[in-house]
Amino acid sequence: MGYGNGLMPHPSFLQFLRDQCDQYDIVLIFDEVKTGFRVAKGGARELFGVTPDLSTYAKALGNGYPVAAIGGGKEIMSHFAPSKVFQGGTYTGNVVSAAAADATLEFMQTHDVFGHLDNIGTKLMVGMSDILTRHGLPHIINGVPAMFGVCLTGQQPKDWRDLRQMGDWETLEKIHTQMVEQGVYPETDGVEPYFLCDAHDEEDVAKTLQAFEDGVRQL
Repeated sequence: MGYGNGLMPHPSFLQFLRDQCDQYDIVLIFDEVKTGFRVAKGGARELFGVTPDLSTYAKALGNGYPVAAIGGGKEIMSHFAPSKVFQGGTYTGNVVSAAAADATLEFMQTHDVFGHLDNIGTKLMVGMSDILTRHGLPHIINGVPAMFGVCLTGQQPKDWRDLRQMGDWETLEKIHTQMVEQGVYPETDGVEPYFLCDAHDEEDVAKTLQAFEDGVRQL
């Protein structure tokens, strides 16, 4: 999702991975560096209803501060200890980043962050779809409100190969370049999705939709 236009997995794919890992005694790891604390309070594991053995987190965890974390069940995490499995790094346990992560998690627990993201993200997804429809551009909106992508195609891509071959990325890049000139900053190539945060508000939604429509009109 994080560098795939927000493209969602097939509904049964992650559960298939879980079942296979259980059958063959394999550790299932979710890379939630981008999805963690963003697509839902419990990340992708909550969104898709599949629990991995280990998860990795970063990005939204520190709200801009450089921090990353790993978590999982006691059976595995209990091995991270002196004279067992070593885990460390140059900046491990950095006090400032740890404090930022703690404050960020507390804010998420005491505010309706994800309800707000769903609200403004849905308005952006619907608004962009309406704009493209009015201007006769076939399109698909992938992902979830907090992390979505626009793909200029008339068919739903199933995977990365479909995405690259079916999407009109040159046209989308032109639209995004126009948006940047107006002070709205999507990743211009369009493959990386839009990322929202709690600080975005209705005014940001209106400005983004206006810049998006202006970009479409320039074509």
